[in-house]
Amino acid sequence: MDWLAGQFGAVPGFTVRTDRLTFNRWLAHDYALRVDVPASVGVSGPVPLTYYYPYSGQTPPGGVTARLVDFGTYLPAAPGTSGSGSTAAFWLPASGAIAVVRTAPPVSSLAAGQTATGGYEPGKTSAQAAADYAAYGAALAHPAWQGIFAPVPLLDARAAGVRGVICVWTGLPDEEVIHQYNPFITPYPALSGLPAPGDPGCPAVWVGDATGARLARLAARGQASATLTLTADITAGAATETVWGWLKGSGDTGQNIIINTHTDGPNAVEENGGLGLLALARHLADLPARNHDMYFALVTGHFQLLQFTRIIPGPKNIEIGNDATSVWMLDHPGIYQAAALGVTVEHLGATRWGNAGGQYVATAGAEWGATYTMPRNPLNPANAEQAAYLSAVAAVNASGWPDYPVATIRPGPLPLYLGEGAPLYAAGLGTVSLCPMPTYLLQAGDAQHPDLLDLDKLDQHLMYGQILTLARTIQALDATPPARL
Repeated sequence: MDWLAGQFGAVPGFTVRTDRLTFNRWLAHDYALRVDVPASVGVSGPVPLTYYYPYSGQTPPGGVTARLVDFGTYLPAAPGTSGSGSTAAFWLPASGAIAVVRTAPPVSSLAAGQTATGGYEPGKTSAQAAADYAAYGAALAHPAWQGIFAPVPLLDARAAGVRGVICVWTGLPDEEVIHQYNPFITPYPALSGLPAPGDPGCPAVWVGDATGARLARLAARGQASATLTLTADITAGAATETVWGWLKGSGDTGQNIIINTHTDGPNAVEENGGLGLLALARHLADLPARNHDMYFALVTGHFQLLQFTRIIPGPKNIEIGNDATSVWMLDHPGIYQAAALGVTVEHLGATRWGNAGGQYVATAGAEWGATYTMPRNPLNPANAEQAAYLSAVAAVNASGWPDYPVATIRPGPLPLYLGEGAPLYAAGLGTVSLCPMPTYLLQAGDAQHPDLLDLDKLDQHLMYGQILTLARTIQALDATPPARL
């Protein structure tokens, strides 16, 4: 963050500010699992894990040891929660024990939450691209859906006296679920929802499909015990910061354009929006004129939304998916209240990977560049945001830089608005919100090259093409009369 603040400070005419924020931080250290059974039953020893369950709990350095109880599937907690007590009775057979639960294959349709309105693919019409995106999203297998739509109710397990939980991925290859920082929107399993020093929570870890099946077989024989280790540091009042600032405009619109992203994430694709904003700031600073004041916000807290989300007062639009930009907006309400447009930059340069015959491989070039394009009045049949964006996409591709496949989308019957553009839309701004969703979005590096943090899955040419598209879009909308946005 210091580097980003310094780089923005070096942009001619750019004024930099930082907001210091605090939160209760949970930071994992060691995580491991061991199973012990009589020799007549099976083989004792360490069990391979795919990752820890973030903000679940903590154990002593030696872990917790207890009998192993298999539950099969479980009753999910409500989205955005770690349980409400309603399923505590379900967990009682594992009181004093370590539970094994299987998550359902994380397959979901995007159709109810969003509607494709147009798009771009070489050689196809906008309507054809929209149809292709709809087909892609009709039954999309994605690890993130598990934590978003079906979190494990660890608070209920804790209330029943469960000492730890082993969560089993199903339906996806181990290479896909390895190091998935999942879920990232659920609270700590405590009544306050916050981690506190000394609070054990309900420590949980993840295992792959085949490993889970083996643990279930051992547990079924009734003689298995497990030692689950998950050590973590919990810091109340840990400091973090949002970097933001502005370029003054030369026009007389009296309105702002907000360009935003988040700066926390587990890999090179998830958290690269800050570089995109820096490139845009440099480009816009070089223009001879800007009609609007341009505000840039690089917000913290995207991966701990419980502590970094506020409700936009008097929302103009109803949406499901409020995000961390809401904190910055309400800390500086005059900025968004005078804004006509919000442009959100996330997950640049994402290539597409998926399950092909049980192997996790690159499947189809670039990931869909799903982009919400909404006018300030969602009922307005004229959509300047979509028109400007698709025109920019076509121009960039014609220039030789890649930016495809692209889909423009709007919230559906269940108004799902993914990403940091959500609070801008709720506040009634026109929006252009780029939010591709590759399956490794929450992955803290793969098994082969963990230290790269999925940098090998980033296409730099695509990233540059997307930045060029956003620059053209901003320039076009900056020149558009505010009444038409």
